[in-house]
Amino acid sequence: MLPFSLPGFEIQECSREGASLIITARALAATAVCPTCQYISHRVHSYYTRSPHDLPMSGQTVQLSLHVRRFRCQNQACQRQTFVERLPEVVSPRARRTIRLNGTLTLFAMVMSGQAGSRLLNQIGMVTSADTLLRRAKHLNEPAVTVPLVLGVDDFAFRRGRTYGTILVDLQTHRPIDLLPERTADALSSWLRAHPGVLIISRDRSTEYARGASDGAPQSQQVADRFHILKNFREAVERALKRLHASLLEQQQASGSPQMPRYKRRRSQTEIATAKVARLRRQARYEEVVMLYKQGMSILGIADQLRMSRSTVRNFVYAGAFPERATALRTKSLLDPYVPYLEQRWAQGCRNANQLWKEVVAQGFTGEYKVVNRWLAPRREKPGRKHSLREKDLLGLETEEEAGTHSQRMEPKEASKPVEPISLEAPRHLVWLLLRDPSTMDTQERRTRDFIRQNPLIARLSDLAQDFVTLMSEGDFEAFDLWLEAALRCDIPDVESFAQGLQKDYEAIKAALVFSYSNGPVEGHVNRLKYIKRSMYGRGSFELLRQRVLDVA
Repeated sequence: MLPFSLPGFEIQECSREGASLIITARALAATAVCPTCQYISHRVHSYYTRSPHDLPMSGQTVQLSLHVRRFRCQNQACQRQTFVERLPEVVSPRARRTIRLNGTLTLFAMVMSGQAGSRLLNQIGMVTSADTLLRRAKHLNEPAVTVPLVLGVDDFAFRRGRTYGTILVDLQTHRPIDLLPERTADALSSWLRAHPGVLIISRDRSTEYARGASDGAPQSQQVADRFHILKNFREAVERALKRLHASLLEQQQASGSPQMPRYKRRRSQTEIATAKVARLRRQARYEEVVMLYKQGMSILGIADQLRMSRSTVRNFVYAGAFPERATALRTKSLLDPYVPYLEQRWAQGCRNANQLWKEVVAQGFTGEYKVVNRWLAPRREKPGRKHSLREKDLLGLETEEEAGTHSQRMEPKEASKPVEPISLEAPRHLVWLLLRDPSTMDTQERRTRDFIRQNPLIARLSDLAQDFVTLMSEGDFEAFDLWLEAALRCDIPDVESFAQGLQKDYEAIKAALVFSYSNGPVEGHVNRLKYIKRSMYGRGSFELLRQRVLDVA
């Protein structure tokens, strides 16, 4: 007989029927307790058989054949005349699965989606459906919510850009305590009123969460997350640079400073034609946006009418001139220490990439051949190709214009002495030259920073940026008031708007400089929640997602 645990039963037989094991057993207890009056009875009324499913053995399904009894209640005052003996350690009343099988199904329902769990369980001998797993997950007990003293609040996406929820995390234990189906002020305030006792609330700069915290827990101290403050400030500085980028390009042309050489790979005729058409289309959209804005239409109205994002419309409106797509400078390469040697060999007439690669490898270079070949490719002289007739018609060209690209090197203007080139990149790259510590910059970055600081507004913007980053990193709340006054009258609209937002959220910003709490642990649980959502394949209700997040934590 196999070692099979069945408390309160004596196993009589173990047989096989197809792919299933049938285990026959009979109850051993001489008496039973009436479930109504709790009176002990020993009088047997009749016998019958229960056939619940149990955990599989060796990949085979197991079905029990339990011979149980119906007893007579010997309490004359009891309304129940007969009752079935209870089997609390094996199977619940009227259940078709044993308690331990149901417990296993519940575990699978908690960590997997219905379809995935069903497929896996069917492979190991526990035949069940996806609907059964979902029902078991929905019937789980409501998790107990403990009220934290320090609460972290952030949003997460059910569907990015469409529907969002709110996650609440205890910042002392770093464990999630609840999920809300919305990210509104009413949802947060209702939760706080139902769970009084929160002393500190860490949040991002969302006005919804600020209002919800004020309504639901007016006695609590709100702390704005420092990461989100710096992120919002970077966005404000970038918007200001977008306004001034056209004037920087004019300043560069007037000064005679050439752009840093940039090399592009040789593109096909179709790619170049597509790029030119895309630029013409983007320029037409830019002119349309500017025209509607001059007619008095709001940014939101233009976005709705043209079906564009508000950020794109805002960038077009504040650009001052058509914003060309800037080419980002390449990142640092393993080849950089060997470039002087390669340039020397190039001047000597060596054009063989494989030979150059072997030579730099002998000097300690650990990169692949294609890195050297990529460096060499734009330096080779190659004739360009001409547009086809179809492409000329598409672009409206009348002259023969080459479609291929050469080294794409911008030649400096003639001058009496050589001028150092400037890497005037897009605003999203230039913004870091204003926020970073100058001591961490290389020579080219400092040259570019000094060049753009020749603009008085950018020099003022740079000083404000450095001061703000310093006071936020050092927690200098005394310097914050002085910075706020300077930012409110700096004549830079984007920074002034940012400063006005800080002024409205003054207490939470000052608290961020005093307290060490942040939304870092909350962001970590948001990433975990994304993984759990992916494992559910988008199936299941909000209650099931909430249960899984809290149980797994």
